[in-house]
Amino acid sequence: MDPTKPLLDLGFTEYEAKTYVTLLKVNPATGYQISKEAGIPRSMVYEALGRLLNRGAILAMPQGDTTRYAPVPVNALLDSLRHTYEEALDRAHESLSRYEKPAPSEQVWNIEGREAILSCARELIRDAKDEVASSVSDETLLELLPELRAAHDRGVRIRILICGEAEIEFGQVVRHPQAESALQQIEDNIVVVADGGHALIGGVGNDDTAVWTGNRHLVFISLQYIWQEMFTQKVSERLGKDLICELTPEERKAIFGS
Repeated sequence: MDPTKPLLDLGFTEYEAKTYVTLLKVNPATGYQISKEAGIPRSMVYEALGRLLNRGAILAMPQGDTTRYAPVPVNALLDSLRHTYEEALDRAHESLSRYEKPAPSEQVWNIEGREAILSCARELIRDAKDEVASSVSDETLLELLPELRAAHDRGVRIRILICGEAEIEFGQVVRHPQAESALQQIEDNIVVVADGGHALIGGVGNDDTAVWTGNRHLVFISLQYIWQEMFTQKVSERLGKDLICELTPEERKAIFGS
């Protein structure tokens, strides 16, 4: 991986990143040496050095008519950046939250993209006070596991319908058979309901789209879906039968359309 990429992600300019990485390799060095080593125009390298000094990312060591530069150790730089960004985030939260108005709970909001969907699911779980009910695949479960575990540890009831083979040692867990998941086309579905008040419904496979809503009818249907599937699987386990195999061809067609 390009060693400058992490610094670019942290807001460094290309020349700042190249200058710092070069100083890690050639320490200490003059502006001329850095320019030559990093392939940065001399007129630009001194601008980059000035900005890095202001950031506290490098040190200047005057020696007669020459100034040499040295990098601040990586751990010290990253700790400083972490502190700076955390302070900025705290200030942003304090300032912006004053203007935030809660979204109308009855609205249905579209969400696109896997990360946006998972972020919404995590927020629902973090905000839950009494119960989280969910239906997720193995992969999605593993990505939400830290939030689910934290919710369980603070006393939130966890109910999970797993479409897969993942293991989880807390909460009320029911496994949905893979054959049935494929038949019902729910392998990549995600349903998360928090406190019976808000629901996230969608897919995180080939179709990374979902809806978030506080609409009581959609929330009710989502909860009923999870409860009904968990109930059906428990009954199937108790009877020792695959309930789908007990259906006649006509019943299967009526229920599943095939």
